[in-house]
Amino acid sequence: MNRKHYNESDRLALLREYYSSGLSKYAFIKKHNLSGSAILNKWIRKYSSPQKELPLEVSLLKRLSSKGETEMANRSKESYREENAQLKKRIKELEKSLSFSRLETEARDLMITRAEEYFNIQIRKKSGAK
Repeated sequence: MNRKHYNESDRLALLREYYSSGLSKYAFIKKHNLSGSAILNKWIRKYSSPQKELPLEVSLLKRLSSKGETEMANRSKESYREENAQLKKRIKELEKSLSFSRLETEARDLMITRAEEYFNIQIRKKSGAK
């Protein structure tokens, strides 16, 4: 079995897609033909902390900008349009993901409220509890 090697930007792109897709790990692994959940879990551990992700993004941008400065001057309007379209698509994906997260939170709150009413017990912490 041939293993595919992913560079850092591919890994980050796959992780972003995983987080925004709402798919289970198994479904995401199957969709992208990853070797198993261990690789996805490894990437999540490696890139999930904000301290590690930010420097990676900055260093990646520095590398890209240093070699891409001359390319920027030569870019066509079409490439800017393509990039703009991709960014708009990404924004829509993130908005959809945020909307889904808000719905999940609302559903959990409703479930807790109904459980408190049905079982007549306090589940949420009281404000001001020490």
